[in-house]
Amino acid sequence: MRSSPSLRPNWFFSALLAAALLFVAAGRLRTGTALAALTATGYEWLLLLAAAAFFLGVLNVLWLHVRRIALGQRDWGLSLILVATLLAVAAGGLLNPAGSASPLSSWIFVNLIAPGQAALFAMLIFFMAAAAFQYLRVGRPGGVWMLTGALLILVVQMPIAGPWLPPWLGALAQWWIDVPGMAALRGLLLGSGLATLVVGLRMLVGRV
Repeated sequence: MRSSPSLRPNWFFSALLAAALLFVAAGRLRTGTALAALTATGYEWLLLLAAAAFFLGVLNVLWLHVRRIALGQRDWGLSLILVATLLAVAAGGLLNPAGSASPLSSWIFVNLIAPGQAALFAMLIFFMAAAAFQYLRVGRPGGVWMLTGALLILVVQMPIAGPWLPPWLGALAQWWIDVPGMAALRGLLLGSGLATLVVGLRMLVGRV
């Protein structure tokens, strides 16, 4: 059975990815000043490519929403707000010598973007409370330990509870955050990075 064209290995991109990995690894080892300069140049090229890709993505989003407004499709009013905000921010950053620190860009960030981010993060407490009610139960396997640890960290980090708690409890909670908690977080990030790398390699060689 023949493989589909989308799953065939692309040896050019595979070799390019392998060369990039070896290039970055050699640069991290700091084997020489010439290689360090070459690595810095590669990073600058990467930033330029990322900026170009971001610019093309912005143009694509702008085109899609302008078409939605022109055709009067569903939720075209939201598209109009998005396009107006995008153009306002771009104009404020390009036409003013201050760039991103221009008064218009600063006003949009302070009065629109920052409150939106604050509202989004404020909603997380409700999702966390729902998740805690669902999973941090005494009847579940390991639920007692998870509930005890969560309550301990929560109470110790409250400023109002600090003067009433013994110092060793605060030190224990801080150690729990710095050592086991950070170790688990780093393991999670490392595992996610390795999994992403493996999936990318499998896609490049056509073995999804």
